[in-house]
Amino acid sequence: MNKLLLVALGIIFSALAQIMLKKSSSFAFMKEFDFFVYFILGGLSYVFSFGIYAYVLKIFNLSKISPVMTIGTMLLVVIAGLLLFKESVTSKQVLGIILGLVSIMLIIK
Repeated sequence: MNKLLLVALGIIFSALAQIMLKKSSSFAFMKEFDFFVYFILGGLSYVFSFGIYAYVLKIFNLSKISPVMTIGTMLLVVIAGLLLFKESVTSKQVLGIILGLVSIMLIIK
């Protein structure tokens, strides 16, 4: 499998896990069926993310891949927060997002 595809899948599953857990919090804790569905999907996404991350660590240097995956996950979570949960961001957060993108570009060069 393509190395960059593995990194992208790791980032996507990590972000998806956080999104599913956030969604599960909108239902009554341990009382509604939808809570369990999203909670379990979030947990499974974390398991897939961890497995992919462990494998990716064998391929790339830790000092490069860990920040890239962490910032990539953060960027996807922010986008999901804006689009799915109608959250807002401040100008400081936008600056942080831009700096995150710049840092990824600097790390992978």
